Amino acid sequence: MLPIAIVAAIEPGVNPLGLSGEPELVFREVSRMGYDGVELLIKDPSFFDIDRVKRLSEEFGLSIPAVGTGPTYTIYGLSLSSPEKKIREKAIERIKEYLEIGRRLNSPVIIGSVKGKPKDRKFGIENLKGSLRICAKYAEKIGARILIEPLNRYESTIVNTLKEAVKLRNELGSERIGVMADTFHMNIEERSIYDSIVEADGYLEHMHIADSNRLAPGDGHLDFNQVMNALDKIGYRSFLSAEILPLPNPREAAERTIRYIKMILS
Repeated sequence: MLPIAIVAAIEPGVNPLGLSGEPELVFREVSRMGYDGVELLIKDPSFFDIDRVKRLSEEFGLSIPAVGTGPTYTIYGLSLSSPEKKIREKAIERIKEYLEIGRRLNSPVIIGSVKGKPKDRKFGIENLKGSLRICAKYAEKIGARILIEPLNRYESTIVNTLKEAVKLRNELGSERIGVMADTFHMNIEERSIYDSIVEADGYLEHMHIADSNRLAPGDGHLDFNQVMNALDKIGYRSFLSAEILPLPNPREAAERTIRYIKMILS
């Protein structure tokens, strides 16, 4: 059975698509529900207590399958594709801090929202490539890993499909860069979720799960049997990580997710 995680934030002032709260309480609750890991959405890597997280991870037997960087863009307005060089440079320095955390936790760093939402798509892609080349070199230097996440067109104007993410990864040419997918975004952008997963064979390293409406899996119209069949076809063995709206409340959404996904997998 594939391991299952849920996105969580353990810093004040962060409202993730998942759980949030005091670190020990979050880890205890996630473990109690039967999850295998906690994907951490980090607001400020400069003040992040890595040692505490490592201790909690060991204490509760939970992996940290990925580190999210979204607040860098959604809160601080920094993006890797910004037309302003100074903003790109600040975003790159922030990603380097995330990569240090990822190295110490043995967790890949997600490049999703921080790609930005440039008005000039062509110019934005070139800026993104330039920024990611610098980040990739740093990841190679310290032994960290980067995952490119396609987002839907309403959240980003660049890299919206798995095919585009694979193309970008190959153009960058770094073995330290992989690709991840998100069923919510795929439902909007992909012609076929099944086919896009199969075509990403050899590149797909992480998976966000949410239903068509971003609620817990089973609360929308996505065919998760089809998703799992595609993952099985390519021999996927990494995490399924719930990134869901915390509705009707965070705990119930998390519990509904783990029940439903375990039922599908079984």
